Amino acid sequence: MRQEVGLALGGLRDHRVRTFLTTLGVVFGVAAVISMLSISEGAKEEALAQFESLGIDNIVVMHRDPPDAQPRDEASPHSPGLSRADVRALAAVSPAITAVVPLAIAEHTIQGEQQVTATVVGTTSDLPVVRRDRLTAGRFFTAGEDAAAKRVAVIGSGLVRDLCGLREPVGSFIKIDGDWYEIIGVFAGGAGGDDDQEGLLRATDRDVCIPLNSALTRGERKRWDRELDRLVVQVDDVERLAPVADLTRRLLARRHQDVPDTEVVVPLELIRQRQATQRIFSLIMGAIAGISLLVGGIGIMNIMLASVLERTREIGIRLAMGATRSNIMRQFLVEAAAVSVFGGVMGIVLGVTLAWTISEAAGWVTVVSPFAIVLAFGVSAAVGITFGYVPARRAAGLNPIECLRYE
Repeated sequence: MRQEVGLALGGLRDHRVRTFLTTLGVVFGVAAVISMLSISEGAKEEALAQFESLGIDNIVVMHRDPPDAQPRDEASPHSPGLSRADVRALAAVSPAITAVVPLAIAEHTIQGEQQVTATVVGTTSDLPVVRRDRLTAGRFFTAGEDAAAKRVAVIGSGLVRDLCGLREPVGSFIKIDGDWYEIIGVFAGGAGGDDDQEGLLRATDRDVCIPLNSALTRGERKRWDRELDRLVVQVDDVERLAPVADLTRRLLARRHQDVPDTEVVVPLELIRQRQATQRIFSLIMGAIAGISLLVGGIGIMNIMLASVLERTREIGIRLAMGATRSNIMRQFLVEAAAVSVFGGVMGIVLGVTLAWTISEAAGWVTVVSPFAIVLAFGVSAAVGITFGYVPARRAAGLNPIECLRYE
């Protein structure tokens, strides 16, 4: 066996350009498999992070402008929009609802060490329960502070440097459109997304949370009849999400006199839809990557067949000197396996590099898993051996007398 390996590697060294070109098909196929699987795995990890940030037991009610786009002063007699009365009605409508958290959301100019524009969220002390925000410093405000409309704030970690500089954020003061607020906590949120649905699923690290009553006493909120922008409804059992969502739609339709100014979204359903889309995407991209490997295997077979034809006389001499047909077959199988294994190793390096480049350039989450590496390498080796079998068998089946006559 050692002799066959030496002869096979020697043959590959003697035809470096041909070997390199043959290997390229395997390299690109393996790289495609690894990069596509890393994108798919990254999307799965991101979906799991979204599960953790909002939780799978929540329903989100969002304010929507009516489709006829009536001015607010005309539409308000029919439906005042989401309000704290809706919060109380939802909390009492079903024992399956364990919490209803209102959100009043607006963009504001905030003055600290620097002046920035950020999203200010007026909410209650229950927000960390339903949105599962992780505090990195300080604390969240209490129900008592909300009831007293205290000027306190919890800021996202992405705002700390802009608003506090090098100072300790907890205990510092910021000015939100002319009103001073004391920072009592810092939470770690994710990077903000442009998609509105993305905002359903996680807090961003550039949000500022203040007590709801502080937000509702601001001038612009008074003009909007203390309208809320969003409600997060927590359900005690995931199996009850669908019926509670339907109950919520019917309750709000009755309270808002059938004005279509709200939308009820179940994030769990949204994430499942995304996962289904991601699975289809992964299958399509995996098929494309598989075709690349298939093309690489066909390349190996073609080059090996050409090599058998080119080395017919060499094969005849070996057979005449006592080499068995199994020796000849092993030699060509080793050549095919060496090409596929070398291509697999180079493909792994290229695939990992591509995954990192995609992550850095496009901002996508990519995860290169050991499974992807083992799968790609194993498939490349199998492809090489499988497509190398036909040329090896043909070489082993040659007649030594005819081989010696071949010019």
